[in-house]
Amino acid sequence: MEVTATAIRSLLNRPPSTSPVTSVYVNTDGSRYPRPADYEARLDNLLRSARRAASALSQDAQDAVRADTEQISRWVRSSFDRSGIKGLGLFASAGDIFEQVEVAVGVRNIARVGDRPYVVPLQALLGRHHHIALAVVERDRARILRYQLGRIEEHLDVTSDVHGQHDQGGWSQNRFQRGIEHEVLAHMRDVSDILLRLHEHEPLDALVVAGPTAEASEFVRKLHPYLAKVLHGEPISIPLTADTDQLSAVLRDAEQELVSRRRRELLARLEAGKGQAERDARGIRHVVEAVNAKRVDVLFVVEGAGEPGWKSASGALALYEHEAESYGTPVEPVDDLIDEIIEQAVLSGADIELFRDGSRLDGHPVAALLRF
Repeated sequence: MEVTATAIRSLLNRPPSTSPVTSVYVNTDGSRYPRPADYEARLDNLLRSARRAASALSQDAQDAVRADTEQISRWVRSSFDRSGIKGLGLFASAGDIFEQVEVAVGVRNIARVGDRPYVVPLQALLGRHHHIALAVVERDRARILRYQLGRIEEHLDVTSDVHGQHDQGGWSQNRFQRGIEHEVLAHMRDVSDILLRLHEHEPLDALVVAGPTAEASEFVRKLHPYLAKVLHGEPISIPLTADTDQLSAVLRDAEQELVSRRRRELLARLEAGKGQAERDARGIRHVVEAVNAKRVDVLFVVEGAGEPGWKSASGALALYEHEAESYGTPVEPVDDLIDEIIEQAVLSGADIELFRDGSRLDGHPVAALLRF
């Protein structure tokens, strides 16, 4: 499964079953866990916690979760290849793994048992999901690379027939100079066309241009307008032969800048709506009201924040039992109201922004920008 907003909604909209869903996220980063036995030990702890979480359920549900944990353990130990994979998410029900996520960035070790897949860690990944292209351009060659969720891949190498210098030094004879300039421009146009086709097939969030300063700057001036709109920063001076580590560092920096810029813009909108109930909501009570009305456009959440609550027969959420009853009975308690808020917001098409502390939200665990 790819980590996209559509895929996450589809996961949450999976047809309900009589068996619970066991969701397990495992960090398999080789820098933290050099041997498979290291992350397998963490996995065993997670699976034990899932079985403990199921101990309050019916015997049939407990048996189903046990079957889930056994199947997950077998799959990780026998079928999982962690080459280039730092984060793994598995979703099982009735002893069957029905979905899996493998990404090249680390995830938190988490296990949850519930009626639906636990998608909060996927939302955290989605907040960093950008499709970025890097074009390293020289006068007769170019490398085009793609980057998504920590994974870099070579998209295409381009080599063009551009005349160079003759044996006696200096440029080729003057009568060929215009021809050489035309060949260089044709090469740059070809590279731009390849990037444009990539952008049309799978839209780019950003394009980073690099290479020798003169060639990279000239290439930027020749970009198609659609590519110029997603151009990220000034050209970077790096050689065509730069290794994967150098290129990955450039792309990670670009991604972090995209994340930071988006968050600054969203937080500025949240601050601008302060005190205007029709534009934003702050705190669990007001956000719950907005979620129930399907008015949340962007949901801001502090990671790890939790609060018990209630759910009505109609699916409406509430902080207290009597409030849930006003939406319809019977009602049921929920262990973590904030997780429920996130799921309902995702299902209604809202964007989710996760933060590590509440300082950005004035101490509130949740806040929201509203639609309508």
